[in-house]
Amino acid sequence: MRHETSKETLLFAARRPPFPLDNGSRIRTHRLLRGLSQAFDTTFITFAHHPESPDGGPESEDLGQLLPEVDVVTVPGLGPGKRGGQLRSLTSRRSWEVGRYGRPAFSAALEAKIARRRPAVVHFDDPQVGQFGPLGTGLNSIATHNIDHRIARETAKAARGVRRVYGEVEWRKLQREERRIWRSMPLCLAVSELDAEQIRAAGALRVELCPNGADRVGPLPVPRRAADEPLRVLFVGSGAFQPYERGLAWFVTEVLPRVRGAVPVQFDVVGQRPRRPVAAEGVRYVGFVESVTAWYERSHAVVVPVFQGSGTRLKMVEAMAYGRPVVSTRLGAEGLPIRADEHYLEADEPDDFARALIAVARRCESDEDSFGQWLRGAREAIAPLFWPNIVARLVDLYREEIERSAGGA
Repeated sequence: MRHETSKETLLFAARRPPFPLDNGSRIRTHRLLRGLSQAFDTTFITFAHHPESPDGGPESEDLGQLLPEVDVVTVPGLGPGKRGGQLRSLTSRRSWEVGRYGRPAFSAALEAKIARRRPAVVHFDDPQVGQFGPLGTGLNSIATHNIDHRIARETAKAARGVRRVYGEVEWRKLQREERRIWRSMPLCLAVSELDAEQIRAAGALRVELCPNGADRVGPLPVPRRAADEPLRVLFVGSGAFQPYERGLAWFVTEVLPRVRGAVPVQFDVVGQRPRRPVAAEGVRYVGFVESVTAWYERSHAVVVPVFQGSGTRLKMVEAMAYGRPVVSTRLGAEGLPIRADEHYLEADEPDDFARALIAVARRCESDEDSFGQWLRGAREAIAPLFWPNIVARLVDLYREEIERSAGGA
């Protein structure tokens, strides 16, 4: 497609296509890419992975239809399976998580596009592609969805036997690679101030915030329930992501029985199913849905039982945008501009988590105005985190850097 010549050019690189929109990482990439393409003449370079690979996605023709205003370039990517590659990585200085994407064809595609289009901005959307930068003469930035080595370290601690040995080696390699990439880039984008502090401490030249967000949706009516009606509890996210899978297992086995002793409860998990889902009375693994709105509408409460991870949780912001009460662990709310009790209920122990949900159930039975005021206050707190606001700030940041570079030339 022809682009407007009056726009500055931007190259956006990511390790995987942002479709299907079935997890927070893909949603973030998609919202940033679409938003930036409205302001810049944008080229998107990504991998065309095998459909059965962990990063599988649509073909390049499909991406062209889904991103009509973007020049899409794909490079052959990962095949199915990962165990063999993980074992081979043990003898390499490179981590499996970053090293498997270090393909010469991707580097060549980047350099060819940069030579031809001379982009004013090169946006690397994750360290897996950030390993190829910095490139060209324009502003180079690396966007961090998470501190990946922190997640890998926590995963290693939870593993046993050979998996733990592999994990301990892997996270240390990943830490070294992430820190090298942060230090090499003129600009790093962090999703929270907590992550930004870690990146600065590693020696990054400059760190700015580009937080996780939610679509600007209209708030749903305040949830109400009859005394004998089940408390409908919702989790939205990829159950295949290990920290979420562990959190869901904890919630189903430790928290739900305690809630069920006081009120009837139905728990729906929307998103990719866990690899090892825990079956229990009143638990339903819905899988991927085209729209989450109806599931938020029927829910009385949203839970974020997360004890491992980094970055910030889009599901917290999304639930508050819809006007749903949230019960979360401390880590689940980490890095967000919200406060426990004032905007959400916080609990890290099974009894406390159950009591918080029971309290929500009771408030849903009443007609008290304070319940609605509490939910509106939470929505107001996260309003700066709607995607249009986030993208607008990023566009302004990039334009300011382009103007400063031009002024200093």
